Amino acid sequence: MESKVLLALCVSVLAALLSKLLKSLLLAKPKLNLPPGPWTLPVIGSLHHLIADGGLPHRAMRRLAHKYGPVMTLRLGEVPALVLSSPEAAREALKTQDLAFADRNVNPTLKALTFDGNDVALAPYGDRWRQLRKICVTELLTQSRVQSFQRIREQEVARFLRDVSASAATGSAVDVTKMVSKLINDTFVLESVGNSCKYQHEFLDAFSTGLRETFSLTFFAMAPRKVLACRKRMQRVLEQVIQEKAEAMDGGDEQNEGFVSDRSSDFFTRLGCFRQSSSLLLLNICAMGWLT
Repeated sequence: MESKVLLALCVSVLAALLSKLLKSLLLAKPKLNLPPGPWTLPVIGSLHHLIADGGLPHRAMRRLAHKYGPVMTLRLGEVPALVLSSPEAAREALKTQDLAFADRNVNPTLKALTFDGNDVALAPYGDRWRQLRKICVTELLTQSRVQSFQRIREQEVARFLRDVSASAATGSAVDVTKMVSKLINDTFVLESVGNSCKYQHEFLDAFSTGLRETFSLTFFAMAPRKVLACRKRMQRVLEQVIQEKAEAMDGGDEQNEGFVSDRSSDFFTRLGCFRQSSSLLLLNICAMGWLT
């Protein structure tokens, strides 16, 4: 049995190598003037360089940047990647030439987690993306909006301190990372939706699991079955939040349902023409809170 598995593996690798060789011979492309980079292997590209420093890719890229400069090329399997390791190079790509780098490569697992890459963080640059971004900026990130949410931040920080104090009084261990993550996520959700999310634990569990699966499979083109299951759980939670918010707005019961203010109504009203995108924007908002 083991010999058959080994034979099948060898045949698969050989077939991949032959396919790449034939592709390079039959579909010859003009050689691009790419930045320097380390030598590559068929199929895996530069991946073997990234596991040389104890499996810590950021350290490997720092070491490679010292050798090849602040702008270098890596190949993550068959996908070319540009690595920028200096403030000047990052400013050139992210500010001066931002439109040229606006679109992002989305692997299968990340595509599954972000609803086929249609959220505001990964959607292709265009009119739809600009309108969604404008809604987020004008309704959540302006100076007046940030100042109007001061009471929410004060309430959540006070609640956080009470929870820490209560845990310390009993002498039990305090998971600061988990509590800070909950604080930031609660604040983001309150500022955008207008009320606390009773499905928070289910959403965070699905999102963290999906994120872990996404990054653990970044270098492999595997079927994102687990990530799709996590996405369904997240979508169910987000749609429930949107439905409850819409019912509260239609019935005029926003204050009675525990919503802290009617400011979030403007956010959802402006999303009326992007009904299918509401869950995507909420996903971005909750993700920002979870990842901060």
